[in-house]
Amino acid sequence: MDGSDPLATPFDRFAPFYDGDYRNYFDDIEAIGVLAEEAGDPILELGCGTGRVLMPLALAGHHITGVDLSPALLDIAGHKVAEQRLQQQVELICADLLTMQLPRRNYAFAYCTSNTLMHFTTQADQLSVLRTAFHHLRPGGHFLIDLFNPDVQRLTAINGLMELADRWEGEGAGHEVVKWSVRTVDWAEQLQETVFIYESIQPSGQSTRTACPFMLRFLWRGEAELLLKAAGFVVEDVWGDFDGGGYDATRDHLILLAHKE
Repeated sequence: MDGSDPLATPFDRFAPFYDGDYRNYFDDIEAIGVLAEEAGDPILELGCGTGRVLMPLALAGHHITGVDLSPALLDIAGHKVAEQRLQQQVELICADLLTMQLPRRNYAFAYCTSNTLMHFTTQADQLSVLRTAFHHLRPGGHFLIDLFNPDVQRLTAINGLMELADRWEGEGAGHEVVKWSVRTVDWAEQLQETVFIYESIQPSGQSTRTACPFMLRFLWRGEAELLLKAAGFVVEDVWGDFDGGGYDATRDHLILLAHKE
């Protein structure tokens, strides 16, 4: 898949930087792996990106379907699957989570991590994604959603400011990537407009910048639980971290676990 695909999206811009950006982030993998073992196969990932979570599950022996709208991100995931010869265990599908209709409707476990649900910027669309997930699960199937917990104080303090977010070594000797971020929040609409700017600096000093703008609609706990219930789910638990710690206002995450009766 490449950028000429009719489903190509602005998220394709993230493809060259995605794995570097997430190189040190493993917080969700162990917990999702445990839930996958408990639920059994097959598994569905909503918004699989380059396979950051999907690949460890497949390497552990699971059969998993990964869905994403970005052809460029899926292309990277596909190369990882091929390198590990996991084609018999992994299916990658380019589709919109709002409207996807997969051949399989008996998934034992589905998950939507890394704020993926928030990329749908109306309550109606978020509910539609949850209903789509519900319809693809078997009775008794389990579901996890991972969202960021809105930190009002911090988001207010950085509103509209450019921050140095990260830096790492790129491909090739002397190549460096610097990441900048700008966030602007509309509290009334529960929207966070974000621009990540990746500056790729070559050993010669020449640099290029890639701007990756996107919008997130954040949720508070009460609304998130109501949306899950409206989609048909039974909410089992709410965590504030991937160690299963209780949720409160100080936590970084809003993680909801639910099932389909």
